[in-house]
Amino acid sequence: MALKAILESLDGLPDAVKSEYKKGDDGKFHLDVEGIDDHPGVGALKRAKDYEKSERQKVAKQLSDLQAQLDALTEERDGILKGAIPKGDVEKLENSYKEKLAKREKELSDQISALTGNLQTMLVDNVAQSMASKISKAPELILPHIKARLKAEFNEGKAVTRVLDKDGNPSAFSIEDLQKEMVANPSFAPIIIGSKASGSGAEGGHGGSGAPGKLDYAKASPKEIAAHIKASKETGGS
Repeated sequence: MALKAILESLDGLPDAVKSEYKKGDDGKFHLDVEGIDDHPGVGALKRAKDYEKSERQKVAKQLSDLQAQLDALTEERDGILKGAIPKGDVEKLENSYKEKLAKREKELSDQISALTGNLQTMLVDNVAQSMASKISKAPELILPHIKARLKAEFNEGKAVTRVLDKDGNPSAFSIEDLQKEMVANPSFAPIIIGSKASGSGAEGGHGGSGAPGKLDYAKASPKEIAAHIKASKETGGS
């Protein structure tokens, strides 16, 4: 009877034959005879097992090295936390970090200031100047009043020109709404393009005879501006 080199079970074999087999790591029974490794099937199986064992050893070595590195890092961290690093070195690192942070904060602050200035120019100054030139015969007089009603702000991530109400609060007015309001304001009638109003009915302390004094248009109210223009016309002044 031919004996198989590898058996799943020894059931049914005579005891004398069973003694010729040894149970391997794979749970199977291998025939214990000299020269069996020369058998093609057995040799391939042994080489496969040897390769598997070698790979396991490599992986174990890599894991061991990684664990050693992790332990070293943990020890270094614990040393920092416990103050094992010289105090002078810690202070130098801290001061260097503070200087770097302060420099970066200043750079960002300067950039924000520059952007804010550009927004003010584009969204307030330019818009107000354009409107004043479009509706007024004396744009420099009405310009401060238009600018006072505009504000640059961000809405849903976009920079926009916000129109304020007469009390300086945000409103739902559009630029066109503000322009219509300025044109319809009787106090500005004398300096509105196409208006035939003479400025009558405007209040102020500049009426009557005599040349009117100088008026700070940037600070004056619309009624004061209208009254001053009226008085200038009556006296032939400018």
